[in-house]
Amino acid sequence: MKTILFIFLTIYISSCSDRQGEKPFAITKPLTDTVLKHDTVYINNQYNWQEGFGLTHDQEVDSIWFKPVKFYIDNPKCSPIAIDFYMGTFRPTDNRTTEALLKLVTTDDSNLRPFYRWCLNKTIQIQDGALAEYTGIPARQYAEKYPTDFFEYMDIDTTLEKYKGWVSSISYSGYYENEDYRDAASIRKRITSIMKQNCKNCSIELQNRIDKLGEKCFQ
Repeated sequence: MKTILFIFLTIYISSCSDRQGEKPFAITKPLTDTVLKHDTVYINNQYNWQEGFGLTHDQEVDSIWFKPVKFYIDNPKCSPIAIDFYMGTFRPTDNRTTEALLKLVTTDDSNLRPFYRWCLNKTIQIQDGALAEYTGIPARQYAEKYPTDFFEYMDIDTTLEKYKGWVSSISYSGYYENEDYRDAASIRKRITSIMKQNCKNCSIELQNRIDKLGEKCFQ
């Protein structure tokens, strides 16, 4: 009996030691019947938290912003966290990993930005109260930095559900990092001013839409 117990402990300790060298956020495909750790989140692949996303997880079949997912994933600069999000092995929650993922939406890399924007949009779709505290700032910063792209992205959804979700997120936590986040008039003026400054060849119609966005987000 002691011999069996010694063998079991030896195998267990060896297994733990081998796992210490694993790199986080390096999953690029789903693993069957396993539980994966990301920051403080465990995802069991038998639980489909991406239900309703319309994904096959075939990188050549699934598309994001008119390009196959393979286009983004094959990019050597693509964030492993975003890849894990797509594959379903990382589910956003209220932690630092989620914060890091959502910040990617304002990248200067125009090739990867649609992929990161998709990650933020899907996070907004599944968010609860705690997670909603993480989506507002990146959503607002994306709208501010890329106002023309923002409205183009919103307009592709004729149901307006996407627009409502983003407005709700920006309104809820879009200025949490500022002390005057409760001053609606001040932050409304700020977001519209920044968006107009970054709006290249901004038409009157687009300027009016920016004003309406500010009013909806910060009443």
